[in-house]
Amino acid sequence: MELTFKITYDTGTKEFDGLDMYYGSHSLAAISEILLLSIHASIHEEVIVQAPAAKGFRVVLGRSYTGSLDQLIQLVVTDHQTQNLLENLGKNGLYDFMKYLLSGCLGIPVLLSNRKAKQKIQALMRQNDDLVDRLERAMVRAHLPVKNQGYAVSVSLGRTPIVSFDEDTLNYLETEVVESDTEVVGVAVSRFNARTGTGRFITSIDSFSHSFAPMIDLGDYEKTIMAD
Repeated sequence: MELTFKITYDTGTKEFDGLDMYYGSHSLAAISEILLLSIHASIHEEVIVQAPAAKGFRVVLGRSYTGSLDQLIQLVVTDHQTQNLLENLGKNGLYDFMKYLLSGCLGIPVLLSNRKAKQKIQALMRQNDDLVDRLERAMVRAHLPVKNQGYAVSVSLGRTPIVSFDEDTLNYLETEVVESDTEVVGVAVSRFNARTGTGRFITSIDSFSHSFAPMIDLGDYEKTIMAD
């Protein structure tokens, strides 16, 4: 199975007038990390700590069209087992998995319809927090041309768009809105870091996690209790 991803840098809030090499290179590196983490998770049902640890495949910069704003990235499978797992998931399953995962990190609701993609997401639920954390950090860097040049960035599988980065998604990642009214909701804390005093919670067993921090500063003893 040969798969090609396409990264497009184009006009956003400002007209496209050349992609700054610094912002563009960091953005491409971040998107490479996003692809490696999400593809590895979809194939092997495992969250890796570092993108180069992805096994059984690699993503390779392909030849772009002359005068194009697109960068082609090819998925190259390097072992037989990974090839079988990828073929079993299928192109549609991989697409649905990635769209659901990446859109969820940006607060964009997506209906997951592919059965195999659903099974993969469910298998990763226990590791979901770590994966979302790493993807969110990479997405901030992927938005550098959006933040600094006013451009828009889109990631596609073939000709089918997976996710777009623009001013709205940048605001979602960087902006914290404090409401004047409070609301009581029932959640489950899925992770709490005793060192930083921050954590993540979920609203249902199959929902994406959300980061949180206590309203008051906690002492070391209180952080330890929370973590336990």
